[in-house]
Amino acid sequence: MDTPLINGLLEYIKQNNIPFHMPGHKNNAKEFKELNIIQENIFNMDLTEVEGVDNLHSPEGIIKDAQGKLSKCLKSKESFMLVNGSTAGIYSMILGLTKPKDKIIIQRNCHRSVYSAAFLGDLEVEYINPTILNDFNIPVSINLDEAFKVIEKNKDAKAIVVTYPTYYGTCFDLKGLVEYAHRFNMLVLVDEAHGAHFPFNSKLPESAMELGADVSVNSFHKTLPSLTQTAVLNVNYGVDSTGIKYMLRIFQSTSPSYILMASIDAARNIMEGEGEKLLDDVIGYIEDFKREIKNIDGLKILDEDYIGIADIYDIDKTRIVINSNLGGKTLENILRREQGIQVEMSDLYNIVLIGSVGDKKEFYDNLKLSLLKIKDKVQGHINIDIISGYDVNYQKVLSLRDAYYMPKRRVRIKEAKGLISAEMVVPYPPGIPVLAPGEIITQDIIDLINEYKANGITLNGIDDASGEYILVVNGG
Repeated sequence: MDTPLINGLLEYIKQNNIPFHMPGHKNNAKEFKELNIIQENIFNMDLTEVEGVDNLHSPEGIIKDAQGKLSKCLKSKESFMLVNGSTAGIYSMILGLTKPKDKIIIQRNCHRSVYSAAFLGDLEVEYINPTILNDFNIPVSINLDEAFKVIEKNKDAKAIVVTYPTYYGTCFDLKGLVEYAHRFNMLVLVDEAHGAHFPFNSKLPESAMELGADVSVNSFHKTLPSLTQTAVLNVNYGVDSTGIKYMLRIFQSTSPSYILMASIDAARNIMEGEGEKLLDDVIGYIEDFKREIKNIDGLKILDEDYIGIADIYDIDKTRIVINSNLGGKTLENILRREQGIQVEMSDLYNIVLIGSVGDKKEFYDNLKLSLLKIKDKVQGHINIDIISGYDVNYQKVLSLRDAYYMPKRRVRIKEAKGLISAEMVVPYPPGIPVLAPGEIITQDIIDLINEYKANGITLNGIDDASGEYILVVNGG
């Protein structure tokens, strides 16, 4: 067939790689009956807003009922289905609760969608810098004392936007932040994309809704048995959702997929009925796996032993982060090419694997055996040099919007030290900007970008995807 996309997907399927990545249904390896029903009826369910199937943008029937069940399940006042991914939810929660020129406080390691929302809304941004876990060289939390100082200096901020949990499964003391922010009538908006499974098992961190956050966004497809692009926006009691609903009508497709919405409904039903047991199983698989490989020289596992370090308050037990002497990208490539295991992502030093209720025990048995097979490569490798990573001194001198719309020029990144960036540089995954419009380009940032390039990590958001050139503010 002359269908390059279809052909490429079929070729990948033939490789039969073990999926330690999203979506959380993991190819429906567990044969959930709800997902089987969708698969069997996929073309018949691909509908438009005909009589009897309701309308996402003004639900009165089955969609309203499904969202009501989501709300009850997730302990919110209201929950809204998202078919344009968590990004549509992030845009809607921020822009639905602010107006142009409002100030918001952002955790500096938020996903790029938070920055995009600030740009679209013409918002003034102040940052809370994350804490860095040195053993893994990753941002993992925020220091509450530092966060409180930022709040004290910016009491006029309308909201504070945070990430809970991080891509690496680490959590900060969200309840403590919520209680402090609310003293100043400041909304707490949470990108909880990687924590959709939290409400369904008592061994996991509490959800943002349970901890008193005002609005949260969950990516169902990341950790639950739901299809890619599916997410849910949750609004807590005491928050007026009028603006959020208006923005959802702007940022969501006017032709929402009933297949995607059906998979949200399916995932909620699966988790309500079996979630505690299913998550107990996968947590057990992961705990056994960690015990087996924890003593391999050259590997480090991010586990509960790190709680209390770098302000880590809690850890998602379904997330696996492995630091390797080989470096993240090299270890990812070895596992894929030699062992048939596909991880979720790799950064300069680590690999990240997503566990979910869709996993089978043999996935973890194979992962353990694969790492044992290559332990000589790991142990015999000289530890890679550690550079500063996310622990850089970000210097914001212009707003995101002003920097973008000012006259620009293109320069080589290696010659950009001291200039003001006019675009965003986002290693992907995880999608956290290392440079945003309006920030000074420092030598640390140049070195970090070059390190990403050297390791084959994709740079998003930048016009020159090769990372050779960057747009800067003219005269800046």
